[in-house]
Amino acid sequence: MTDRLDLVTGATGFSASHVIAELLAAGHRVVATDRAEALRDRRERLGWAGVDPADPRLELVPADLLEPASLDALFTRPITHVFHTASLYDYSAPLERLMRINVDGTANLLARAAPAGIARFVHWSTCGVFGKPYTAADGPRRNVPFDESCSSPKTAPPDATGPAGTHLVNDYARSKWVQEQRVWEASRRHGLPVTVIRPAPIYGPGGDYGHGGIILAVARGYVPLIPADARNAITTSVHVRDLARFATFVAERDDTVGEDYDVVDDSIISYHEFLHYIALLCGRRIVDVPLLPLSAVRRVAVPLALAWTFLERRLDIPRLRVLEVQSAAYIGSSYWLANGKSKRTGFEYRCPDVRAGLRETVAWFRDAGWI
Repeated sequence: MTDRLDLVTGATGFSASHVIAELLAAGHRVVATDRAEALRDRRERLGWAGVDPADPRLELVPADLLEPASLDALFTRPITHVFHTASLYDYSAPLERLMRINVDGTANLLARAAPAGIARFVHWSTCGVFGKPYTAADGPRRNVPFDESCSSPKTAPPDATGPAGTHLVNDYARSKWVQEQRVWEASRRHGLPVTVIRPAPIYGPGGDYGHGGIILAVARGYVPLIPADARNAITTSVHVRDLARFATFVAERDDTVGEDYDVVDDSIISYHEFLHYIALLCGRRIVDVPLLPLSAVRRVAVPLALAWTFLERRLDIPRLRVLEVQSAAYIGSSYWLANGKSKRTGFEYRCPDVRAGLRETVAWFRDAGWI
């Protein structure tokens, strides 16, 4: 399709850089946009994903979701596909800032994309919009896999403030819930051809936050202990390249318009095994602490993270990214996510086992000098 022109927002971000790499590998022309300072100061992140910023098919264009005029300038081009990865992913950010960037910024983009006659708008949501899962300890409600039939911004009433039967864990998830609501609203009202993808925690080469931050924390000896009952809590993952491949895959198919997909690998792995495996790869040792429940760790970690955040803002001490208030809220949660709908499209995950992906990622971190 010679007249195809892809727009990727948040270009220097972890996911976006790999989406750009996939699109260029498929022979497409790409307009990659981010804030001017990001394109100036973080351009090397494109290289981490294997993108040559000098590729003649790639145009790097500064724009800001909160500056409508800069978005108007983007759509003077004949954009056909939009991959909206840009969001503020920051577990220390206040709700007001998260809502302003993630919700208001996305609304600004939708207002330009909806009348532009684009062929597809692929939106990055998060599996966090399903809320905090229940476990057997909560009584009759069990930890069953979240799938696309569960309460979400697509299936819940338009005025819902969160998923039915559970609750959103932190302010980041709250902002992503409302953001996704805005996308579905644009689909209903304006016929925008939307596909929503909800990634599990993303990891891979170049990712230093989320699961990547956990790898760095373990490698640097910040996680010397783990409650033994972490064996009873599931974590989920998706390799960044599989996420990028899935996004570009669904953008090519007519039957994915109006659909939502959880994007997650096949691994059913406990936090206990996950952390110990990372420690093994990094040459670290983590000691199990018996009789210490994860819930007790969360009760300590949240106020400790609050105190650290206060010191960071008042005394300008470095952020300890493994200990942030909103990430501490996840401690003790057990996330099991279903990927059946994504597979029924015919998509095949190249890294279905997180253990293999972790080996590659740790090797990349080591080669990059991060650990």
